[in-house]
Amino acid sequence: MMKRLTIIILSSIITMVGALFAQEGEGGTESNLSKGFGSRAFGLGSAFTALADDPTAVYWNPAGLEYVYQQSLTLFHYTPIEGASYDFLGYAYPTLNVGTFGIGIGRIGIGGITQRDLFGNELGSFSFAEYQGFLSYAKRLPWNITPGLSIRVLRRGFSNLVEEGKPTDYGVGLDLGFMYRPELFTSALLQNWSFGLSVRNLFTPQIKERTTIDELPLSVRFGVMKRVINLGGQNNFNILFDVDYSEKRSMRFNMGTEYAFQDIADVRIGFNDNGLALGAGVRYSIFQIDYAFGQSEFSDVFPALHRFSLSFNFGLTRDELYTIAENQRKAEEKRIIAEIREADKEQAIANHLQKGREYFESGEYLDAIVEYQQVIGEEPFHSEAQAMLDSAETLLQKELDTQQARAIEDTLSKRQAESNRDFIQTHFERGKLNLDQNQFTEALIEFNMALERDSDNETILSAIETTKRRMNEEVNRLIQQAREEFQNQNYSEALRLLGNAQLIGGENEAIQSEITALTQRIKLTENIQEGLGYYDIGQYERALDVFEKALEIDPDNELVQQYYERSKVETTGKQEKMDAAAEQQYLKGVDKFLAGNYREAIRIWEKILEKYPYNKKVRKAIEGAQERLNEAN
Repeated sequence: MMKRLTIIILSSIITMVGALFAQEGEGGTESNLSKGFGSRAFGLGSAFTALADDPTAVYWNPAGLEYVYQQSLTLFHYTPIEGASYDFLGYAYPTLNVGTFGIGIGRIGIGGITQRDLFGNELGSFSFAEYQGFLSYAKRLPWNITPGLSIRVLRRGFSNLVEEGKPTDYGVGLDLGFMYRPELFTSALLQNWSFGLSVRNLFTPQIKERTTIDELPLSVRFGVMKRVINLGGQNNFNILFDVDYSEKRSMRFNMGTEYAFQDIADVRIGFNDNGLALGAGVRYSIFQIDYAFGQSEFSDVFPALHRFSLSFNFGLTRDELYTIAENQRKAEEKRIIAEIREADKEQAIANHLQKGREYFESGEYLDAIVEYQQVIGEEPFHSEAQAMLDSAETLLQKELDTQQARAIEDTLSKRQAESNRDFIQTHFERGKLNLDQNQFTEALIEFNMALERDSDNETILSAIETTKRRMNEEVNRLIQQAREEFQNQNYSEALRLLGNAQLIGGENEAIQSEITALTQRIKLTENIQEGLGYYDIGQYERALDVFEKALEIDPDNELVQQYYERSKVETTGKQEKMDAAAEQQYLKGVDKFLAGNYREAIRIWEKILEKYPYNKKVRKAIEGAQERLNEAN
């Protein structure tokens, strides 16, 4: 008899608690916690699938965790009937690169239930509770597609029943969520949409209650949200709609709107199968309080319900995490660049030393001096380079003295020869100094002046050849460096380097042609970037001027032509007046448009554009008609 009594009591309690949260005629088909969590969601009529940007996303749509702005903790509570409580505690932890993690636990419980035997005698009191624990994860993928999942652990049971055994069981389920927020469009109508999909009980949880197994049904929710940004200043307005399907009950439709005032307060209105829902929220510092008011499913028996949520938003925001990561990236880049430069420096020193040794051994002392000076420029106290530089300069001077002494012996006028020797020595030293400072043109002038006094001097001729070789090497280095700066979008620095290369290159036509072509390309790119920047911020007249300059450089560039036309429409199209006949044709097109004949309206307006190609009013009308035509098709 006691076992039969227990079964009757258990069945009655399960039916009673399930009825609190199921539609009429559908009791027991879903979990007692199937209404979800969070006052914000309830204030929106439970149309939360495409928004779900707080810790309650572990239930509504785990993909929404990726839109939690910073660490967040949410507590939720309401009383469905006297003596019962419905609670939730959730936490979301966003990261910058590895996704967002969420945990949560929901509970519904009722206590103080009197247990009686078949004769009405009191046996004591007992309680019922159902728990759901969530372990969730979401990660945003390319193209702004975000998947998420929740592993759900269920516990349902009774406490303090007067019977043998403990009627408590556990189950495990799996929920999947997806969210897509496209960023492909520039039109205000097509921007700021969000699409959400939540598949609950994809892996079906099973709860065994004595001999009965309760399987929770597959449930699918699809949601759409449109956000209107900067409505009346810094305010946002969200419009949401959900379709909720379950395999063991009828379809449900949910809708809601949310008006956010300057990130301070929210007002919400929603509608679902229970009727109208109202909600509001207030934010201050790290705190957020949300409230929802709405009818229960049994409004003829139970009063309307008040729901409360308290959230704590703390820690670094996603923007702050991004800033930290960006600073770390830049610091790492600097470290790597420094290491690369140090390695390049060591390699350059080794190369110059090797070349210096080769020139020194072959008796080309000026070339050796140039190489050793390059080493000292990189490392001023390099002992080997300093010693070899001194030796090379000594031998070069000895070589020059020998040739000048021979020239004095061969000349008839000793006094004139000695004067030439002093002249040659002075200008040769100046040429060496200029060469050391990469002043190649000045070096050539000095060496050639010295050569005028001794045209057969092999040392001076070798110095001239060395200077020309170094000049070509420096020009090529500057061109290569300019290309690298151009790739890094440092256009002004690239142009400066090319200007220096052009000055050094002198009369070399091939080099000058290459420099000119690269300079034009850099100026064109710089103009395009500048023009696009002006266009994006609405400075259309400045953009038009810049695009005109770009067209002078490359008249056939399609991108420049396109934005030149757009800028011209924005600047001149507003002021462009049509004559009376064109205005009459425009109104005729309007009549066709209102009658739904969009093709004919477009044809009429395009004829007007042949005469007034930049009239903005006509262009906007064509765009509107084209959108209507596309929708109709």
